[in-house]
Amino acid sequence: MKADLNKTILTRKNGADATVDIGSREALNRFRKAADVFTVRSIRSRETAREVLISEGIYTKSGKLAKNYR
Repeated sequence: MKADLNKTILTRKNGADATVDIGSREALNRFRKAADVFTVRSIRSRETAREVLISEGIYTKSGKLAKNYR
C-alpha cells in the first residue's frame, strides 16, 4: 500500500479520527490564519516577542542567539 504524503490523520477532541488533505486550499487557508494569529500575539510587546523566541529555541534565556543560529 502506497502512502499519500499529502494526507494525515488527526485525532479530534472527541477522540474521532479525521483524514485531512494537508495540501488542500482549505488546509492552506487554516494554516495562514493560524500563522497570522500567532504573529499578532507574538509581537504585541517586546517582552512577548522575546518569550516566543526563547520558547522556540532561537534565543537563550540570557538573551544570546542560540548555538544553532550562530
